[in-house]
Amino acid sequence: MTDQRTDSPQHNHQMQQQDRPTRQQAQQSADGHPDAPAWLDGEGLHLADDQLKRKISNKPVSASTISGLIDGCPAKFTFTSLLADTVIPKTPEDPRVRGTIFHRACELYYNIAPQERGEHIDFERFEECKLQALDENPDMKDDPGLRAWLESASQRFCSMGPDSTDVTVARYRTDNGTERPATEMKISLHLDGVRRRVFGAIDRLVAASPDDPRTVIVDDFKTGRKASVYSEHMRFADFSYLRQQTLYAMLLEHDTRTFENGWNPIGGRLLFPLAEQVTVHDEGSGRDMQLPMKNGALICLDVKDESHRKRTLEEAARTSDMLDHEYETNLYEYRPSNLCAWCPLARICPAARISDRENAQQAAAGQPDAATLAPAIVCA
Repeated sequence: MTDQRTDSPQHNHQMQQQDRPTRQQAQQSADGHPDAPAWLDGEGLHLADDQLKRKISNKPVSASTISGLIDGCPAKFTFTSLLADTVIPKTPEDPRVRGTIFHRACELYYNIAPQERGEHIDFERFEECKLQALDENPDMKDDPGLRAWLESASQRFCSMGPDSTDVTVARYRTDNGTERPATEMKISLHLDGVRRRVFGAIDRLVAASPDDPRTVIVDDFKTGRKASVYSEHMRFADFSYLRQQTLYAMLLEHDTRTFENGWNPIGGRLLFPLAEQVTVHDEGSGRDMQLPMKNGALICLDVKDESHRKRTLEEAARTSDMLDHEYETNLYEYRPSNLCAWCPLARICPAARISDRENAQQAAAGQPDAATLAPAIVCA
């Protein structure tokens, strides 16, 4: 079957007009919500609320901020990070909700003293931590879909094998000097060449040497079903996870709260309990390949690679400069792409690029309409 999709200017114009407010309707929407904290125009997103502007003024650079501004659309990132939660309620189906609860279960489990949880993964203790994580979300915990998903994620994680589950968690000193297990470990400091502070929250820091407590491996839990091993030669090369772990490693090296000379991170790992296949690039054939996974995927990353460190630091500095410029100009520009249909602004954004593929049309139709978004953002 021939693919009938076209990206011609005429086609894009037609798609942009579909389900979009007219100029008169947009102005009426803006006039009807004069106190909306943000608005869209032909250039991008603008903030009207002083408190939100201050958040941008004080915002540190993080891995997610770099991805949002460098890899993604600044208008979308600003809306989703500052405004979306005020008008789009979170649901049990939201991947962020599910991921947060699973992360919390892992944090609770690995916060248990090693002598209590034992050398090997304790299924019953992990079940208790899973239930506690659910109880901390009373509005979500009784949803059958969420509970089924969390049960599957938990079982698959516990079956990933000892390299993933039977680990010794490092301990660190917090800003106030308290010692605690290195789970959800927060670091905020300056890196050379980056004007703003750089922030990271590490899921789990694993002790890698019994003789040197400074030597660690940086773990991050991922609850997506798609996993890949980064290569710049991949068809859809995604540097974001490798950037994240590399950034964490550089932060650890400069974090002197626990050790005078900082930490010695020797590697990073991504744990995908729900992944059923991993995409890798075969250098010989020049093709991407999908490898089946039976018990999730554990992907090891080189956080010492100088080219990756250089790129990460440059992108952190660029993001810092972008935040400064956006704050000064109060303009968060559009960067339309084939992913526009999955943006919550898809139905009101004047720059959105929605193809006529069925999945894109369905995704765009499922995004909130202008009336839903109006208390937070309007067209002007």
